[in-house]
Amino acid sequence: MAGILNNFLSSVLPVALMFCLGFWLARRGVFDGDEAGAILKFIARIAAPAILVSILLTSDFGAADLKLVGLYLFGEVLLYAVTALIGVWLFRLDFKNAILVGIGASFSNHVMYAYPIAQFAFPPEMTLPVRSIIAFDMIIFALSIVLLDVNAGAARGVVAAVARQARNPLLLALIFGLAVNLAQVTPPLALVRGAGFIADTAAPCGLFAAGVLLAAPLDRSRLRLAGDIAGMKMLVHPRLAVGLILWWGGYALEAARSSLLVAVSPVGIMALTFANRYGGERDAIALSILWSFVLSLLAIPVLLAL
Repeated sequence: MAGILNNFLSSVLPVALMFCLGFWLARRGVFDGDEAGAILKFIARIAAPAILVSILLTSDFGAADLKLVGLYLFGEVLLYAVTALIGVWLFRLDFKNAILVGIGASFSNHVMYAYPIAQFAFPPEMTLPVRSIIAFDMIIFALSIVLLDVNAGAARGVVAAVARQARNPLLLALIFGLAVNLAQVTPPLALVRGAGFIADTAAPCGLFAAGVLLAAPLDRSRLRLAGDIAGMKMLVHPRLAVGLILWWGGYALEAARSSLLVAVSPVGIMALTFANRYGGERDAIALSILWSFVLSLLAIPVLLAL
């Protein structure tokens, strides 16, 4: 029990406090949704791409265990598809919202939540699986945006939707960082430090903004859908990751711990951002983020103590 409490206080609480602070100040009327939206716009267009560039410039992916990362990603994509299908069959969702709930259930808040906790909890070499998952997830995120863009502007076609990704800051950051990483050149120190400096703002600002947004009154008519998203993320996803990585992959818990940390992290804030942008199930996703955040406060310290 002492180990669980220590993990909570030393690794989880420092990250979670920013979310709680944003929630509390919004309830007191100090910050509002428009201000939080401006913060999230900065993160989406500048800080999150800087995180990706920083990770790609400073990581030796030649040392990454691609089998471990692949098993995690296989479970993630499987959960994405199953949740989307459940949304269509059980909740009668349209294509757009099925994609959004699939994103919500399968993609953790790894950039602004899991990665900072991993940096507190593990030595640098053990965070490489988390960084690898983030890099591959950006590709799946980009494909998801293409699907949503195609659905939103069906008349313009797939080619136009793909072409719009040329302006996607996350995708551009991924391509640039990968090019430098694969070229095995030494990037300028100013670039490395600049990307790292900006990247350090993403987690606290993003969690704070998420707390502000989730403090607003939410429509409770979609409680079942919110429960489905949160349940798939916090109950099914960790079990699926454990089954694939520990049982099927044969990994020891210690080797897989940082990857499993991502699996028990809450619904990512990008799901809410996409729901706002495309007019989707915003309130259900917002509730699922809030519930999964609370559950992660209990799950992560236990995982770290096992």
